[in-house]
Amino acid sequence: MNEQAVKAGKTGSRLQVLLGSDEFGVFLPLLGIIAVTTLLRPDFLSVANFSSMLGQVTFIAVTALGASFPLMVGQVDISTGRVAGLAGIIMSSLVVDHGMGALPAILLALGACLIVGVINGILVVYLELPDFVATMGTLYMVGGARYLFVKGYQFSLNTQENFPLVQIFDGRYLGMPLYFWIMVVIFAFVFIVIKKTLWGRRLLATGDNREVAALAGINTDKMRMEAYMISALLSGVAGLLLTLDVGIGLPETGDGWEFRAIAGCVVGGVSLAGGKGSPLGVLIGTALVFVAENAIIFLGCPATMKIAVQGFLMALAVLIDLYRQKRKVPA
Repeated sequence: MNEQAVKAGKTGSRLQVLLGSDEFGVFLPLLGIIAVTTLLRPDFLSVANFSSMLGQVTFIAVTALGASFPLMVGQVDISTGRVAGLAGIIMSSLVVDHGMGALPAILLALGACLIVGVINGILVVYLELPDFVATMGTLYMVGGARYLFVKGYQFSLNTQENFPLVQIFDGRYLGMPLYFWIMVVIFAFVFIVIKKTLWGRRLLATGDNREVAALAGINTDKMRMEAYMISALLSGVAGLLLTLDVGIGLPETGDGWEFRAIAGCVVGGVSLAGGKGSPLGVLIGTALVFVAENAIIFLGCPATMKIAVQGFLMALAVLIDLYRQKRKVPA
């Protein structure tokens, strides 16, 4: 009986932890939106519609995962969308104009994104510019730089004989496109890093209280630099995945992604004050934003209402975060 009671107690405590987690707190409204919309429009829950939504959410989700790293150390990066577009256009230009193979083109594109991340880190960490202003500057610079590669014609990857990745990305694997499974692997890897490694604990400690973290021997400047570099790298991965999916390098890729990514992070429980965040929460939060937007369309509301939904969800999440921060202070 004692062993059974202990097991029951452990099960109960685990259930309490699950119910009290931020991820579950985001998952509930996601289920609520799905349930209400399905009652009004049963075809909302169709396999085709959900498969389409899961495919669309991939690119913003990976971008949001990147944007979550600066947020977790108490900073912000709003250049992520334009960095995604830069990666796609650089890779396409190298393949189409210079006949480069897939691997070197992808590596050079990601290298360019890392340079942007380093620039963001230097501006914010070492030159101590306000993060919003610094990354807004790189947003416009990178956004303009994308068009330097355009020469009056589209970079069509479908016509390149030495570039078979487009055909590979056209296929379906277990019912989903390849980029979806790449996203799953990335999120699983980052979840382990954040939740199970010393580096992940140092990252969150830096955002929770930078002074205390420094006293504990953590190089907080290095952690913040790395956060910006990872943000740019993952944004580049998202841009490459979309470019490989459509098979065309477009300079406008990534426009508007940055604010949807931040909305997904905040809705997913990443604290704007730093020190708190979960990759799973980011994924669910981004999915919630996408599902809410899709529900608006299914219910016959104007498409412009999608922006209002993003704003409402983000504002609500920020209010909840501020409430939690105020409760945390007296403790």
